[in-house]
Amino acid sequence: MLDLLSRLVEKSLVVAEAGAQGASRYQMLEPVRQYARERLEERGETEAVRRRHAALFLALAEEAEPGLRGPWQASWVKRLERERDNLRAAMAWLLGRGELEEAARLGWALWLFWWVRGRFTEGRSWMEEALAKGSAMPATARARALFLAGMMADGQADRRSAEPLIEESLRLFRELGDKLGHGCALGSAGLVQVGRGQNERGIALLEEAADLFFEVDERFAAGFMLNFSAAVRLKQGSNAHAKRLAEQALALFREIGGKQGISVALYILAMVAQAERDYERARRLLQEGLKPAAEVGDESNVAYCLQGLAALAASEGGVARAARLWGAAEALLERIEATAYAHAPDRSLYQSQVSAARAELDEEAWSVAWAQGQAMPLEEAVEYALSDEEEPPTLVPVAEERPPADEPTERLTRREQEVALLVARGLTNRQIAQELSVSRNTANNHVARILRKLELRSRAQIAAWVTERRSPSS
Repeated sequence: MLDLLSRLVEKSLVVAEAGAQGASRYQMLEPVRQYARERLEERGETEAVRRRHAALFLALAEEAEPGLRGPWQASWVKRLERERDNLRAAMAWLLGRGELEEAARLGWALWLFWWVRGRFTEGRSWMEEALAKGSAMPATARARALFLAGMMADGQADRRSAEPLIEESLRLFRELGDKLGHGCALGSAGLVQVGRGQNERGIALLEEAADLFFEVDERFAAGFMLNFSAAVRLKQGSNAHAKRLAEQALALFREIGGKQGISVALYILAMVAQAERDYERARRLLQEGLKPAAEVGDESNVAYCLQGLAALAASEGGVARAARLWGAAEALLERIEATAYAHAPDRSLYQSQVSAARAELDEEAWSVAWAQGQAMPLEEAVEYALSDEEEPPTLVPVAEERPPADEPTERLTRREQEVALLVARGLTNRQIAQELSVSRNTANNHVARILRKLELRSRAQIAAWVTERRSPSS
C-alpha cells in the first residue's frame, strides 16, 4: 500500500501531508476524488466502500472513548479533530441507511469529544435525526440517543427541550440496569435543574450521580459531578464547601490525568480565591488552569480563564492589558458555540467589570487594546496571559495610519485588503505572515488595524465583512 501511495504522490494524483508524530496523511485532489467516486459507482462498489468507511471510523471513535477520559485526552481530541470530516461522513451514511443502532454507538463514543469542543448543535442534530427515524430502535441505543440529544440541548441552555429527553433516557437506563448510563442521565438532569435555578435539587442529583459513578469506577465523570457541585456552591456563596469539592475533584483528575477536569477545578478554586480577596492565589490558579485547557482544545475554559485574568489585571490598574485579555476571550467565544456550563462566569458580573474598566481608559486606547486582543490567535493569547508583560510579546507599537478627512473610515489599504482576505480564508496571523513574507508582528498589527478601521470586534466579523463585499448583491 505504501509503494502504491508513493507512486500516486509522484504522479500528483494524491497529496501527502505531514501529520502528528511523523505520520503522513494522504488525500486526493478534488477532481481525482470525483473521478474515483464515479468509477466506484460504475462498478457498483460504492455501498461496500461506504460501509467499510463507516465501520472503520466507528471503531476509531470507540477506541478513543476511554482515552478521552484519561491522560491521553489531549491527543485523542486532536486526532478526532483531524478526522472530523470522516466522522461526520460516517454518521451521515449510518443515518441515511437507517443504521440507527450504529449511529447511536458512534454518538455515544463521540459525545465527550463534542462536549470538550463545544459542538452541541452538531451532536444534538445527529441524535435528534436518529430518534426521529428510530421508533423501533433498541432500548440501549434509544436511551443513549435521548441522553445525548438532551445533554446537548442543555449545553445550549435549551432546558425546556432537554428535560423530557433526559427524563426518558433516565427511565430507560434504570430499566436496563445500565449504571453508567443511569449516572450520565442523573448528572444531566442535575445540570438542567441548576440551569432552571433549582440549585438544591440539582446538587442532590449531581451527588447521586457522583455516588453511582464511583460505584462503577467511572472517576472521570465522578470528578465532573464534584466540579459542577462546587460551581453551584460557589454561586450560592458557600466558598468553603465549594473549595472542598473542587479540591477533591482536582486531586481525582490529577490522579487519572484528565486535563479538562483539572482546568475546570483550578478555575473554580481561582474564583473561590478571588471571592476571598486572595488575588495572587487566584492569578496563579487561573494561569495554571489555562495551560491544560489550551492543551486539550477546550476553548470555553480558555476564555473563562482569560476573563478571570482580565478582571484581576483591571483591579490592579492594568486596564489596557485587561482589555486585550477580554478582547481575546470574546473572540474565542464568538468563534465557538456558546456554552451553558455550570461553572461559566456570571454574565452580568462580567459586563459590570468590563464597563468599570472601560471608564478608566480613553476610548481610543480602549478600542486599540481590545482590537489587539481580538486579533490574537489562541496560542498567542495564552502566551500573553501567562506572561507578566503589559504589551503582547508579538505586538509592537505602530503609528496610527489615519485616513484623510474625506475618506470613509472603513477604507482599507491594499495590503490590509489582502490580509482581510486571508483572515476570511481562516489563516492564523502566523500563516498570514508566511503567506505575505512579513513578520508575525506585522501581520498582528495589520489585523488589529483592520478591526479598528472597520469597527469590528473579531476575526469572524472580518470574514463576514469580506463575504458581504464579495457577494453579487453588495
